[in-house]
Amino acid sequence: MGLHVDKFEFNFDLGVFIGQLIGFAVIVFVIVKYVAPPIKAVMAKQQDQVRHQIAESEHAAAARKKAEQEYADAVAKARAEGEQLRAEAKEDSAKILAALREQTGAEVARVKQHGQEQALLHRQQLTRELRAELGKAVHGGASVIVQERLGTDAARSASIDSFIDELEALANRQGGAA
Repeated sequence: MGLHVDKFEFNFDLGVFIGQLIGFAVIVFVIVKYVAPPIKAVMAKQQDQVRHQIAESEHAAAARKKAEQEYADAVAKARAEGEQLRAEAKEDSAKILAALREQTGAEVARVKQHGQEQALLHRQQLTRELRAELGKAVHGGASVIVQERLGTDAARSASIDSFIDELEALANRQGGAA
């Protein structure tokens, strides 16, 4: 039985067709029974690996994001602590400076007071020394003057007469006033 279509002719033989169909079924059976399971296992393993890698990637991304947030928090905390330390250091330095100024003022006042006391003591000492030297000089000068004035008998006699005259004049004034 032949079919004729335009220039092609098909010969259809049922026995060949069934043989080919059985051969095809055997090949499909062998492929499904022996080839497909290892291929499916490899594909499942590949898919599991891909899923695992995706999960690890997501976990790593979450860990990276968490680490970045922790880093940002740590930087912010460090900056805040740095600002606080800087403010405390400024405050401490101001306190130290004020204490040093106060201490310096007290020391200056103490040194000034000590200097004034030393100057007063020095002035008193100089006054005593000058009085002693002046007393010696006056005594020495008076001695010289007395010796010059009373060096002769006539001078002594004149001096005594002058003293007596002064006493009489004083007595007269007091007697006239009474």
